[in-house]
Amino acid sequence: MGKIVLEPGLTEQGVRFSVEVDAVERECLILKSALAHLCKLQGFTMDFMNTYRACEARIHSVARRLAAAGNQDTPLVLSTACFN
Repeated sequence: MGKIVLEPGLTEQGVRFSVEVDAVERECLILKSALAHLCKLQGFTMDFMNTYRACEARIHSVARRLAAAGNQDTPLVLSTACFN
């Protein structure tokens, strides 16, 4: 599992965080719409940061897979479609 390099933080668009993939730090952003989708899927009623923390392993797994697949976007954006 990649280590967390950047402390997660709430932005206007979602939650910014980073993962390390193949010794490269990748900045990521999970959109608020994706967090709301995850919250609904899990049956949670909580704010965006708490949803991020509750689903952190899944979110980081998706981010690492996208980075490993060659996605070079910065930040690497995780939308609702990433979790369907």
